[in-house]
This record gives sequence, structure tokens and C-alpha cells, in this order.
Amino acid sequence: MIHFESEKISPAITRIRDGSDVCEYLIEGNERAALIDTGYGIGDLKTYVETLTEKPYEVFVTHGHVDHAAGSYQFPAVRMNPADIEVADRHCTLLFRKEIVASNTKLKLSEEDFLPQRREPFTALEDGEVFDLGGVTLRWIHAPGHTKGTMVPLVEEERTILFGDACGVGVLLALPESSSVEEYLESLKKIQEFEPMYDTVLRQHGTCCSTKKVLEDNIENCKAILAGTDDKVLAILMGKPCRRARAVDPATGGRLDGREGNILYDPERVRR
Repeated sequence: MIHFESEKISPAITRIRDGSDVCEYLIEGNERAALIDTGYGIGDLKTYVETLTEKPYEVFVTHGHVDHAAGSYQFPAVRMNPADIEVADRHCTLLFRKEIVASNTKLKLSEEDFLPQRREPFTALEDGEVFDLGGVTLRWIHAPGHTKGTMVPLVEEERTILFGDACGVGVLLALPESSSVEEYLESLKKIQEFEPMYDTVLRQHGTCCSTKKVLEDNIENCKAILAGTDDKVLAILMGKPCRRARAVDPATGGRLDGREGNILYDPERVRR
């Protein structure tokens, strides 16, 4: 059985965990709320969310990967960027979810813990859309990279941005659905334009938080990859070879130079 827990990050932001390697966020205004991501589609997330808020809420997924979109089955209306529809269809099958949960987590699950696959269409979430939750404004930024439909929410009044998988300590750009490094750099520069609007960076994996320098680090990493001056460390992602931009300590996974951001990329898809 899945046991959900939550913690308050700020007056408007609650982090939700289900014991796996990913978390979700509930953003609450005075009138409405927003659920950001839905996890692997294990356990009754919907009922748990409704113990945290009595407000009407909308559901959004930052991108179509299994650990973010698979729980969307429980919710009749879910918004996602249309560029990730194909990857969501592929990632949210029951077979794929079972394989990924088994390899990525230590959870011991029964058949009853897994939700069915979503069959209802997603509602489009586009770049620049703004949602007024009542004293809390949620602004969405399209940032192709990790996937072509990756979206980044900015919670304006909380001066908080949710980078999710879009920018972090090990950004995965070596997946078939990932953008080129060149396009990813454009996305990071676009996010950088909003930097005066946030102080706090949240993510959905690992420590689930970063410093603002992680964005600067990954901009520098992209430029180094494009120039051919990164560390080019051989790595394996889902059974396939790729490159890691910066060398890491095998024991901790942190960069040897003490900086934060890192990227795993396909050397065949550096430029468009």
C-alpha cells in the first residue's frame, strides 16, 4: 500500500511524497489550487490531495514521463504541453510503469497499487499561460530540453520556480524525446529572463531543491558542450552510452569541482 506524506514549503506550496523517488506539489491560492505532477500512477493520490485542500483545483503535468504523468488517470481534466502526448502514451502503460518503478525505487507494490493507464485526452498547456489562484499566480514557461514539451511553473507571489526535471544536478538530454543541447541552451536562456522574479528553486527528485546557480551552471555546461570543451565523461543511460558534461565523484554523484548543475547528453544530438 502507498503511504503519502506532505510538507509545507511555503504558505502556498506543499510538497507531496509517496515513498518513490519523485514528488508532486500542491499550490494553493485563496480561491483555487493547482496540483503539479501526478507521479507513477501508484496509490490514491486524488484522495490524499483532497485531504490537504477543500478548494477546487486544476491538475498539470510538467512533462509526459512516467514518473510525472502516469497518475493523471485519476483526474478527468489534466493539462500538459501537446508536444509530450506521444511520450506520455508510451510511458504511462502499465508494463512500462512496473518496469521503471521496480528499477528506480525500493517500493514493494501489489497489482492493486497501480492505477490503469489514462485514456482521456490531455488539455493543452501552452507557453506563457497564467492562472490566478486567488492571490497566487502560476505562470508557465515552455522549456524544451529534457522533453520537447517540458513546462516550468513560476509561482510569482512566492518567488518560487519549479524546475522539475528541466534544470538540475543531472539533466537528462540523452533520451529519444529530448531536445538537442543547442535548443536546450535557448530554453535555459529563456528561463534566465525570469530570474529576477524568483529566489527559491524546487525540483521533483533528489533533494528536491537547488540554488539559483544551477541555472547558470547548466548554461555554462551547454556552452562547453557546444564548444567541445566539456569533460565528455562516458555514462550509460537506460542501457545506452552517452556523455556527462562534468566529472563527478562516484561516491556522491556530485561534481568534482563543487559546482551544482550537470547534463547527460547524446553526442550525436548536440546541435539541431
